[in-house]
Amino acid sequence: MPTEPPLPYQHPQNIVGRGGPAAGGLLSFAGAALAIIGFLLPWVSCAGKPLTGLELAQQPGPQGENLGWLYLVPFLAVGCLGLALSVIPLAAWRRVPIWVGGAVSALLVLLAFGAAVPLIIVYSSLNTAGDQISANLGFGGAILKIESGFWLTALGLFAIVLGGGLGVVAAVAGLLMPGEQRKKNAKEKKVGAGSGSASPPS
Repeated sequence: MPTEPPLPYQHPQNIVGRGGPAAGGLLSFAGAALAIIGFLLPWVSCAGKPLTGLELAQQPGPQGENLGWLYLVPFLAVGCLGLALSVIPLAAWRRVPIWVGGAVSALLVLLAFGAAVPLIIVYSSLNTAGDQISANLGFGGAILKIESGFWLTALGLFAIVLGGGLGVVAAVAGLLMPGEQRKKNAKEKKVGAGSGSASPPS
C-alpha cells in the first residue's frame, strides 16, 4: 500500500504544526542562552561585594548546608539549549511527524520548570533567612540584595517555558487541522470502492 506523500510546506497544517515548534525552539534557545549567561553574572550582593550564581553555589546555605544543587540551573539550561537546537530541524523535516516537535517542546517546558526550582528556593531563602545567609557568607548579617544576574536567569527560564508552550500548542493545533491530502485520498478510496461493488448490467 503506497504511503501518503507529505503535505507541502505552504499547507496550513505545516505552517502551524511545524512553524510553531520551530519558532518556539528559537525562543527557547535564546532563553537558555540568557539563563546560562545570567548564572555567570552577579546574583546577590552585600556591602558592594557581588556573588555570581556560580560563586553562590559554592557557599553555605542558611543552616550551613551545601548549595551545590544550584548547579542544576546551568546543567538543565544546557539541556534546554540542546533540545531547542534539535526541535528546529525536527519540526521542519516533513518526514518527521508533527507530534515529535510538540513532544520535544513539552520536554523543554519540564526542564525549564526543573531549573526554576533552585531560583524559587534562593528567592524564598533570601526573604526568610537572608541575615543568616549573610552571616554564613562572612557579611555579618548585613542585608543581601538580589542582582541583575538572578533576574536575567529567571527571564531566560521564562522564555524557555514560553517557547516550549508555543511549540506544544502549535503542534496540537496542527494535528487537529484536517489534511487536504488525507481527505482527497479518502474520497478516492470511497469512489473506487463504490465503483468496484457496482454490479454489471445484465
